Amino acid sequence: MPTKNKKTGSGQTIALTGATGFLGGHVLQELIDCGYGVKALTRRPQQDRPNVEWVEGSLDDPESLARLVSDCDILLHLAGLTKALSRDIFFDVNVGGSKALFKAADSAGVSHVIHISSMAAREPRLSHYGASKAGADLLLTARKWSFSWTIVRPPAIYGPGDKEILKLLKATRYGVLPAPGSSKNRFSMIHAVDLAKALVALCDKSNGQAIVEIDDGMTGGYTVSDVAKAMPDSSRQKTRTIPVPFALLGTIGAVNGLIAKVINRPAMLTLSTANYLCHPDWTVREPRRFKHANWSPQFDLKAGLLDTINWYRKNDLL
Repeated sequence: MPTKNKKTGSGQTIALTGATGFLGGHVLQELIDCGYGVKALTRRPQQDRPNVEWVEGSLDDPESLARLVSDCDILLHLAGLTKALSRDIFFDVNVGGSKALFKAADSAGVSHVIHISSMAAREPRLSHYGASKAGADLLLTARKWSFSWTIVRPPAIYGPGDKEILKLLKATRYGVLPAPGSSKNRFSMIHAVDLAKALVALCDKSNGQAIVEIDDGMTGGYTVSDVAKAMPDSSRQKTRTIPVPFALLGTIGAVNGLIAKVINRPAMLTLSTANYLCHPDWTVREPRRFKHANWSPQFDLKAGLLDTINWYRKNDLL
């Protein structure tokens, strides 16, 4: 089981975006557990929490961004779109919103920025999402800011509260797990609690001016078959891996994209995301592997999946 981070906050206040999302909820809790005060951006009213000041606003509202970063030493930037109706919308939010936030942090005297990117940024030509995350990374790496920064590129994130991997796990009811592109494709993974602890550890301003990649410590990552084998016994009985070629997945994605525009509601699977999903290697590159004296992953895949599935069952989702 994961151990709690030590109380290291020393009364510091962290500005946090994305606090109401899946990963953000875990990060917010870790910051509180470690003794930090938090100013968290939100689009809608939230319940009061000890040591948390909610700042109503958004990435396209400069006044709320100024309030968010005021009197904060560190900015943790998690917010961003993972699905959108067009490439332009991805860039408006993930690049334009990040630029406005970084400028606010610069003006407010923030000393360090931790930006949560994605492995998708390694291959910006594959997807609109990846291109927008690469663009946001470039905002930090190509410009001289008054603050130092760290860019963190996670792989597939899962854990309690995640609704996306749930869709795949539900397929085990029918004895199958789909493998986008090929059953030989490899990808890294990390439990959300471990990632949250790593991001909080980075609040010591280590790994400055660096792009780091992080996972659960499994060199070379996993295949979908490895995920099936790591499932709890009651969930993986007779589960088979079924490759879904790009021709099929891309067609489904293209149709989804057309429907999304008609109903004006973004879809998670589009032709762009099919390109991303079918890429053969989304594993951590060793020269960029995240290392920190006060952090190591506590969940291997088997323990992490058990923890996640138990949460799904407790909440009647699986």
